[in-house]
Amino acid sequence: MYSKILVKLIQESIIPAFGLVVIKILVTLYYAKDLGYKVDLYNMNNLEVSLNSFQIINSNVLTGFIIFCFFGLAYSLVKSLFFHESHINPRVSLSLFNFRVGFLIQDSFHLFSQSLIWLLFNFSILFISLFLFYFGLIYGYVLLLSAILTIVGLYFFILDIEFEYNKILLEEEEEILV
Repeated sequence: MYSKILVKLIQESIIPAFGLVVIKILVTLYYAKDLGYKVDLYNMNNLEVSLNSFQIINSNVLTGFIIFCFFGLAYSLVKSLFFHESHINPRVSLSLFNFRVGFLIQDSFHLFSQSLIWLLFNFSILFISLFLFYFGLIYGYVLLLSAILTIVGLYFFILDIEFEYNKILLEEEEEILV
């Protein structure tokens, strides 16, 4: 009844969404208090700040978002490049199971869905950064950082898909030859 892919994508998006909410709350509280505003969890939405303070808080919140999402994407891409079940070295696999971290070895469905969710979060933050920069609500370095890290993440995601595609083609050619 439910799509397996849709359910998997929703499951994979819970951790990034929760992490972004936590980063938003912590960074906003920290920088609002650092700038001299009386703020706590209950009056965070009613905080009246100057444009400069708003830019500082927004820029730092988005920088935290960017770094969090990039490391999440990097983690899933490292798993897919080095610990993918279709091309992991048996010695590495044995070592991982000996160290009780065999959960790092995953199949294509899990790895690509996880990487796709992190990449979508990166692109969402890029478009939000573009929108906020256009209206002067964040500094330019945030947009530049978001664009660079999103492009780097996209590049490695495409490399991983290309590597997996070439491996599938090579296996099909071997089957035809045999």
